[in-house]
Amino acid sequence: FYKKSYAEVYFRDETFTFNSKRVRDICRLLIRKNIKMKWICNARIGTLDLKLLKLMKVAGCRWIKIGVESGVQEILDRSKKGISVEKTRQSFKWMRQAGIESHAHFMLGMPGETRATVHRTIEFAKEIRPTTASFGICTPYPGTPLFDQVVARHPGYEDGSSVNFSTLHTQGYFNEEFTELKKEALTRALYTAYRKFYLRPSYIFSWLWRIRSAGDLRRLSISAANVLDFAIRGD
Repeated sequence: FYKKSYAEVYFRDETFTFNSKRVRDICRLLIRKNIKMKWICNARIGTLDLKLLKLMKVAGCRWIKIGVESGVQEILDRSKKGISVEKTRQSFKWMRQAGIESHAHFMLGMPGETRATVHRTIEFAKEIRPTTASFGICTPYPGTPLFDQVVARHPGYEDGSSVNFSTLHTQGYFNEEFTELKKEALTRALYTAYRKFYLRPSYIFSWLWRIRSAGDLRRLSISAANVLDFAIRGD
C-alpha cells in the first residue's frame, strides 16, 4: 500500500492491541522500514498503556476506535463487558497525551438501562473527550443470552428475521424486556446523545480550530451535515 502511495490504511483487526508484543513488533518494523503512512486501528480498554501509545504514534497511528459501551459501571458489569469506567478514563487521557485521535462508541439500552444511566453515559462521553463518538441502541443477537431472554417471551423472534437492518442500532428491538425504556424513549435518547455531544460550542470551536485548508473545510462540512441531519431529523 505504501509503495502504491496510499496515504492511510485501516487495520480491521477487531482488537489490534490485544497482543501488545505483536503491536510493538509491527510498530518497530514500520519505523525501521521508514514507512511514512498513517493508520487507524481498533482497540479494547485494558490493552493500552502510555508507552505503547507513544510507540504507535511514532509508527504512524493516527486514530484509535474503542467500544466504551457505557459510562456506568453497573451496566458494564451486568453485561459482563470486563472493562472499567476508570480504565476508560485513563485510556482516553493516554491517547490525548500520545497525540492520537480517538473514536468512542457507546451502546444505549443495555440490560438495566434507565433514563438516569443514559444521562450518565452521555455525560461520561463528554468527560473523556474522544475526538469523535457514535451512539447505538443495543440489539439482541442470535446466540447470545440476551437474545434467548427475548425469545423466551417472544417466540416469533427466534430467528431474528424480523429485524429491519436499515434501522439496526438506531431503533430498539424488545429492549423493554431488559431495560425500563420503551422503543420510542430509546430512539429519543439516541438523538439526544448526538445533540449533546456534537452541538456543544466548545466541541464545535475545537473542530473549527483544526481547519487548515479548503479540503479540511469541505470534509468538516460534510461530516457536520450528516451528524446534524441524524441528530435533528433522525435520518
